[in-house]
Amino acid sequence: MTKITRKFQAGDDVHINRLYKLITGIDRTEQEYAWEWLETWDGMGSIWLVFDDSREPNDQLIAQYSLIPTPFSFWGKKVKAGKTENCMSHPDFRGKGMYFHHERDCFEIAKKSFQIFFTTTGHVARGAPGKVRKKLGYVPFDDWVTYSYWLDRRELAKEISSKLPITLRKRNWLNNSIAHMISKIIVMRSKIPTEITKYDIRLYPIERSPLEEIEQLWNRNAELYGISVDRTADYLKWRINENPYISHHYLCYYEENILQGYIIFSRQDTDLYIVDLLANQKDNSIFINMFDHLKSYGIEKACHRIKCHTPSLNKFLIQVLSVAKFVNYADLFTLNIFKQKTPPKQLFVYVSDEIESEKDIWDNGYWYFTDIVKEGRPYTVRPIDHNFNQTP
Repeated sequence: MTKITRKFQAGDDVHINRLYKLITGIDRTEQEYAWEWLETWDGMGSIWLVFDDSREPNDQLIAQYSLIPTPFSFWGKKVKAGKTENCMSHPDFRGKGMYFHHERDCFEIAKKSFQIFFTTTGHVARGAPGKVRKKLGYVPFDDWVTYSYWLDRRELAKEISSKLPITLRKRNWLNNSIAHMISKIIVMRSKIPTEITKYDIRLYPIERSPLEEIEQLWNRNAELYGISVDRTADYLKWRINENPYISHHYLCYYEENILQGYIIFSRQDTDLYIVDLLANQKDNSIFINMFDHLKSYGIEKACHRIKCHTPSLNKFLIQVLSVAKFVNYADLFTLNIFKQKTPPKQLFVYVSDEIESEKDIWDNGYWYFTDIVKEGRPYTVRPIDHNFNQTP
């Protein structure tokens, strides 16, 4: 075997997509690959490949370590982050230690370009990506949780019914009665206001999205939001507007014709997914008014629920969601009789020594993460393991 390690070259996408399909079953198009890796907001992503020239010509790619450039802000100070995505090794080479050495060597090279590294799915593939990253110095940082607001009580009752203990589910009438009772209580507690507020809220499709206004709003508030994605117009245009997988909408809140807040969301099947949200000066009333309008939009479109993913220790956003009557429904089933094994960490973070701060950067309360840091694939498809590294 002759191993060749090098950076991406024109034409390698054919081999990458072939290995990607072998592992995921997804037949990614040239357009989809180009958007994610070759034509990002910051040019081409960082891609290091390993080939074995003793194998069949169409099966010589055996490993890939890759990073998507992501603009970050540490209390207003701009830094560049590298997000691991599509890191993979050929099934024939798993468990042989080859991949770890590849990532370790390329990680050292990547440190010259990025000040922070992060992984959003460190728990997949039996936790192999997380194990690799821990060896490299990443810190297991947080878990993703889902907060939901149900717009259809019957669908909520079905969801609750499916989560009740099997002993109840065997007694169908009792199971359904309990589920409907719980759903009724939840819906009564989270009833939507009958009157929409007087504030100027506008719903924009992507072709009319106010990217420059959002960037200006973010720049006024970046320090207040601590550690988060730097919401530049270029990044939003690439990550949201040019996304070939998902169509997005912008719900924007104005006062005196000045943007004060926004929610970027996607409608897929019968659910609305919040991708990103922000309010001037972290004003709760702005968030609540935007949520009220989004709820009304969802009812008008016959949607069943609104979902928002965020790290479990993102205290500020979770508090905002709770005030708006969003619920982490997993919490309903965490009593001892329902308790499940604690999931492994999903968010892993590596911060370079170059980043200096008077504040504790490892305090989760300073981090403001939304789905805008994720890959941008459809929510309605079962999540695919995009970090395919195997343990050495």
